[in-house]
Amino acid sequence: MRLVTDDEDDLEAELLETMIPARAQIPDDPDPGNYVVVDVAQFSTTVPELFANGAEYIYITEERGNEPDFKAEHPRAKIGGSSGPNYEGEEGYDFFNSPSFVQDVDVAGRPTAMTSTNGGNAVTDLRLAGGDDVDVYVGGLTNGKAVAEHLKQSDQRTYFVGAGSNGKPSPEDLAGALYIARHLHERPPTAEQRAVFREMVTFGKGPKYERKPQVKRTDLYEYTLAFDSRDVVPKLVDQRLVDVGDGAE
Repeated sequence: MRLVTDDEDDLEAELLETMIPARAQIPDDPDPGNYVVVDVAQFSTTVPELFANGAEYIYITEERGNEPDFKAEHPRAKIGGSSGPNYEGEEGYDFFNSPSFVQDVDVAGRPTAMTSTNGGNAVTDLRLAGGDDVDVYVGGLTNGKAVAEHLKQSDQRTYFVGAGSNGKPSPEDLAGALYIARHLHERPPTAEQRAVFREMVTFGKGPKYERKPQVKRTDLYEYTLAFDSRDVVPKLVDQRLVDVGDGAE
């Protein structure tokens, strides 16, 4: 059952037990419960934007490269691939894992398909390892409060999976996980804590993005850091992410 903590010590103890800091540390046989995949830059920010722009669902492919087969079976689908040369997208695909890039893609009422190296693959790892015993969600800073409010209605324990990078934890994913967890356990972040989370994400990615095309900086500063801008709650049903938030039809 979800724990409502009485003080900071209880919250810290709960988070230490329920935090999986990187995809590589997902157990082979995860305990039953809710699992929130947090890949702040970019999967957990791109997914809510696709739903906000009207996507019917997001099919998470087991491997990058399977998306064209999905489109062959669903001709109206829009599919995501790699970022391609200079972050302009990959030939034969409609978008890539970028919350700003998908704004110009007509996904309204259409199925979509994608994965990503960290967040998307973490979703697949949990699906294959946990089967029917785990419920998989996708959360970040933009929809973290909405995900937490939804999970408050569940009697299952909630675990947080920081997607990480190259098998190691990433500070921005841990910041996103802590942000959602504080809302879930009814200890919402203070203004000072929000500022710390913002700094963790900004300095975790900002310097690296200064050497990349503008789209990466737009993704980070205009989308990733837009706290609570979306009420989307992506949940994995079979192999599809669907929006189960209060605002979904």
